Amino acid sequence: MNLIFQNFKRTGVTKPLAYALYIGFFAGLFWSCIRMISYYCNFTSVPVSFLIRNWLSNEHIISGFGQMIGSLSFIAFSIVASVLYMWFFRKLKGPWPGLWYGLGWWGILFGLGPFFGLTHIETGGGFTLALTDLCLFVVWGLFIGYSIAFEFTDEASREPANAS
Repeated sequence: MNLIFQNFKRTGVTKPLAYALYIGFFAGLFWSCIRMISYYCNFTSVPVSFLIRNWLSNEHIISGFGQMIGSLSFIAFSIVASVLYMWFFRKLKGPWPGLWYGLGWWGILFGLGPFFGLTHIETGGGFTLALTDLCLFVVWGLFIGYSIAFEFTDEASREPANAS
């Protein structure tokens, strides 16, 4: 996988789109695995395939095939989210913009999503299950936001080694 993304810094300057694609892919891969584990451990009632729930039956959602397709859809969603973060927020410093970014996506998907038919959320889960989904999205946003912000705002790493 590293061979695909090895040309970020060909001239010492990070290519923003390639870096956002890289971060989005690994954010989606890592956090879809964490979502799958939290679903199987009953920390959340929302499977990793929640983004494609409108297109699959309930039997397929919880099957291995549904989980695999759900993970791929979450990876694609994370790539889109990281590219959007790169375009609009990459100059913001620190972890807070990433936290707010994840909270915003959680609000869009779980607050507005059912009204617009984007997602189908079960309402009988309880506070703990909803809090798990909130926390997963906040740390997912932190992963994307802080990774991109650190790359594009950390000027100390661009200093020559012998400069004083």
